[in-house]
Amino acid sequence: MPGPTESRERRILCTSCNAPMSIAAEAKSVSCPTCHQRVVTEAVVVKGYVAVRRYPVANRISITKKGIVYAAVRADDLDIDGVLQGEAVVLGTLHLKKHARVTGPVRASYLRVDKGASLVGPVRIGPEAIEELDALLPADMQPAESDVGDA
Repeated sequence: MPGPTESRERRILCTSCNAPMSIAAEAKSVSCPTCHQRVVTEAVVVKGYVAVRRYPVANRISITKKGIVYAAVRADDLDIDGVLQGEAVVLGTLHLKKHARVTGPVRASYLRVDKGASLVGPVRIGPEAIEELDALLPADMQPAESDVGDA
């Protein structure tokens, strides 16, 4: 006999204001309590043509071999086997597969490039390249205001 279902939660950042929040793992979208914007939290698979200004998802985006995206993309993880033209901000891993064609600035915590992929544009890789991740740190680990700007 199955036991009571446990409420699984995950931590995400609002794709508009970077406010941290805890959501149910099953949630497909939520409203940010800080800025009241809709945050898409389900994984997205792009199989065709998408042309929008911003394409933010607080989960994984997969652009298939026939997928073509003209947008500024933000995702937790991004797998590309098609075309992306526009900025990409990836909080986790950016995986460029064999047929990937990416044009535009890229920031990601981690980068994986398969043989045959193409990337044209400025690239910043490493957890320090993603300032948005600081919002997920506990308060006692946040960078001090006096540390900002000191070089």
